[in-house]
Amino acid sequence: MKNLFGAGLPGAATGGMAALLLSGAAFAAPPPPPGTITAAELQATVTFLADDLLEGRQIGRRGHAIAMRYVASQFAAMGLEPAGTQGFYQPISFEERSFASERETLTLTRDDKTSVFVNGVDLSVGPGNVVGAETISAPLVFVGFGLASKELGIDDYAGLDVRGKIVVALAGAPNSLNSEVAAHLARVKTGEAAALGAVGMITVRTIAQATRGPWSKAASTARLPRRNFINPDGSTGGDAGSLKFSANVDDAAAAQLFAGSAMSFVAVQAAAETGAPHGFALTGTVKLDRSNAVTTITSANLLARLAGSDPALTDQLVLLSAHLDHLGMRTGEGDTIYNGALDNAAGVATLLAVARSFAAEKKRPKRSLLFLVTTGEEGGLMGSSYFARYPTVGIERIVSEVNIDMPILTCDFADVIAYGANRSTMGPLVAAAAKKQGLTMSPDPQPVEALFTRSDHYPLVRAGIPAVFLKTGWRDTQGGMTCRDAETLFRRTHYHEPSDDLSRPIDWNVAVKFARINAEISRTIANAHDAPRWYSGDYFGEVFAPAAPKAKRE
Repeated sequence: MKNLFGAGLPGAATGGMAALLLSGAAFAAPPPPPGTITAAELQATVTFLADDLLEGRQIGRRGHAIAMRYVASQFAAMGLEPAGTQGFYQPISFEERSFASERETLTLTRDDKTSVFVNGVDLSVGPGNVVGAETISAPLVFVGFGLASKELGIDDYAGLDVRGKIVVALAGAPNSLNSEVAAHLARVKTGEAAALGAVGMITVRTIAQATRGPWSKAASTARLPRRNFINPDGSTGGDAGSLKFSANVDDAAAAQLFAGSAMSFVAVQAAAETGAPHGFALTGTVKLDRSNAVTTITSANLLARLAGSDPALTDQLVLLSAHLDHLGMRTGEGDTIYNGALDNAAGVATLLAVARSFAAEKKRPKRSLLFLVTTGEEGGLMGSSYFARYPTVGIERIVSEVNIDMPILTCDFADVIAYGANRSTMGPLVAAAAKKQGLTMSPDPQPVEALFTRSDHYPLVRAGIPAVFLKTGWRDTQGGMTCRDAETLFRRTHYHEPSDDLSRPIDWNVAVKFARINAEISRTIANAHDAPRWYSGDYFGEVFAPAAPKAKRE
């Protein structure tokens, strides 16, 4: 897609911003009744946010700043109340780390023999937070999956001393665990290692992980910058704690790490298929050499509130969230801009359309609505994690969250998938709202992907808030499964690629349908007699909201 002001303005067939403005298509029709969600408003928002002018909306860059101002102006035009720390904004400082070295290596030494693994080839490691040259050297210890959970009776570190060592851990978690619980435990394993005194972690692939995607995909992004939010006290946030580095290696490098030890890497992989292998010391030491550059950038979440109509319930908040940032630009030939049309300009457009519809209605919901447009999602849910840790409103006032991220709007769907709906009483409310819109709610068709832990609602779940992550379903309106095929095509070909732009065959009437179901879900929750509750015995509810009242599963 060409730049808005560049030569060769995109034609109407591409849905470019210039074509939309020049044709006047968004302004030709008479104004719709108050509260109506229209295809024109959704198309206009996505077209603006996904234009080349915004350069992929990477945080700390001009394009993302333009996008933030656009969202804030929309909130203001709706008459919503600012709910940030500075008007609609919640500014966040980020530590941005990049490489100052031309090459980074991990050197394995054993019996006076060395093997060198190169970043971006057989090693994937990010930059550190030490400015300049850095060398980290330590012995190795294998820690199984590297998991710890008192609630589940898991302690992969039992009997192991990892102080001052580099731990080697299998990716993911045992197949016996619920996939969403497993994904959560896997996400926090770096923090567990740091808490026990480890200095670094090297992750090796399981057989299952190796079948999910080629090593080349991980290797291709190894040298990209990394970011983490900075706490008000100056420390950095995130789950890694004091760990100095976290790396991944390919299977050939993993085999060398295990050579000469109690079990070979192949044997460890085989054991992981049926259980959790016990840890043991590995022979040899490894040394990481890299050089880093560290700068500070500033970005912001955006927050707005629509007051509820019931004096007894207006202090309670139903949160709707969507992330604004994307991947920015890459070097090389051809299309270099990650426009992020579906991921997640479409999600932000949905949130704004829902907010606009509620703001225009005469009869508002009983509970208040809080709209959160986050930053830093693509770098590891940074903006939502910051908000969960430093909320601009009393966190206890937020009764639930509906998150919107990368809806597939290229197929007319007949069902929706609400990740997390089976964990709280939000499930029946979502099902009722879907039925009212002529849709059904389907169970998770890909539990192995554990999407419940992979978007901006997850940090709020860890703050004890019931949440659902709403996605378009796989069934189409003709009774077929073409919507599954549409999602598969997008994920394989366009996800996190420059081709996620306005050349995608987006159906704007489908976008309206998706926005309306989100509005109906939000309205149903906001008007319900009781606030959503975790189900008794649910892992996330018991771990993160132990004192909160629970509900029995029906």
